[in-house]
Amino acid sequence: MAEQITHKRPIRIKIDKDKRKQLQDFYKLREEKLPASETINEDQENVAQDVASASDSSVEPLTLKVSENTLSELVGAHNTLLGKETEVNNTIKNTIYENYYDLIKVNELLKSVSDDSSDRLAQLSGILKLLEK
Repeated sequence: MAEQITHKRPIRIKIDKDKRKQLQDFYKLREEKLPASETINEDQENVAQDVASASDSSVEPLTLKVSENTLSELVGAHNTLLGKETEVNNTIKNTIYENYYDLIKVNELLKSVSDDSSDRLAQLSGILKLLEK
């Protein structure tokens, strides 16, 4: 089922420095030492690429081995998957809203048909009474 829409801030998960170090050692991740401006530019380019790739509907499934990729590649894959998830959730919500709107229209149509049929039945019963006299 679709997730509920909330306006609350998510709770931040705090990871110990020891756990982070263990994860980096396990996946053999190296910290890249770049100047802050280069890092920001690369992050902006990665975000732009991820948004563009998330909007493509013909993206092939990702098959990544975590231990063989850099941190930036993993972050890019994560962002791509989040974009796809958001797109799917929006599609589901739109479908639900469209179906609900159609349901309301059909319900109103059925009410009008039942009201019309009861009026016609009343007319027919009146005609029958006149014919019986």
